[in-house]
Amino acid sequence: MSDQEVLNLHNECLRAQAQHAADFKYVAVEVPLNSPQIRYFKGGDQWVPRGDVLRCLLHDDEEGRLVVQIDDHELTLEEFGRLLTTHAGWGMRLEFVPESAVHRRPVHAVREPTQEEHHE
Repeated sequence: MSDQEVLNLHNECLRAQAQHAADFKYVAVEVPLNSPQIRYFKGGDQWVPRGDVLRCLLHDDEEGRLVVQIDDHELTLEEFGRLLTTHAGWGMRLEFVPESAVHRRPVHAVREPTQEEHHE
């Protein structure tokens, strides 16, 4: 195989990868209500998500430490962080919503928050 043939084959691979990336449509899977969103992975000694969307409630314990509740499980910040490592290399968006609305996507507005909306 000549150098030119190797180069042509390499370039064809790059074109195919670029086309695949352009055609890829990501769909975030959300586990239905009343179905477990996380499962315990014994081999890694950690909780792992079953889908790509997590509905969570945020609490703090008596010492002011964060507790993340997913379904009936209360995870410490460390446990929640380990769960997030299953998606290392990905991005993440957080949408803070009232407790009664964690199962719905909120309306989005891209703008600077007003003074009343800014939580300090």
